[in-house]
Amino acid sequence: MLNRLFLTILAFALTMFGSNIVSTADTINNPEDQRSFPFLVSSLNFGQWETFGPDKRVKIVESKGAPSGQAYRVTVKKKKPNHWDIATRNDMVKDIKKDDVIVVSFWARAAKPQKGKEKGDIYVALQRDIEPYDQVILERIALDTEWKKYHLSGKANRDYAANVTELNYNLALAKQTIEFAEYYVMNIGPNGDPEQYIP
Repeated sequence: MLNRLFLTILAFALTMFGSNIVSTADTINNPEDQRSFPFLVSSLNFGQWETFGPDKRVKIVESKGAPSGQAYRVTVKKKKPNHWDIATRNDMVKDIKKDDVIVVSFWARAAKPQKGKEKGDIYVALQRDIEPYDQVILERIALDTEWKKYHLSGKANRDYAANVTELNYNLALAKQTIEFAEYYVMNIGPNGDPEQYIP
């Protein structure tokens, strides 16, 4: 399984960045060279993911069609007043500077949409976790029941320090079961063109 996870990341990185790849660890540990590798964060370690809020159940499951064969499943047992009342959150590991262009790509599916609906209903936010909770990206997504990779982009309106910035999947819009797999958050700089990274 670990070999398959590594190959998934390697294949994606080679496709997107070719010979310009450098060590993620070296870049993270070298703040003077933050932009030599565009990944802000990517995660296959579902054990480090966190989901907050009441009336939910979280489980790591085998899921056919997921890139790695596994998924992080969140079952929302009850709809809440605010979409962020149940949220899966992942911390960033690099700062974002004002005017940086950010591209988020993530795999997801609605394993069980709300009754009477054919799609899942979530918000995806790349935002600070302190007031005023401003965002680089905030978009409502209708998730298919089959696995699919979704792409979002935005431009930072201010500096976003990594220690107060998160990628959030806000899930409380409906009673539903959602599965997530790999995600990638990339900083392509102030002059970057997100269309080059979005199929």
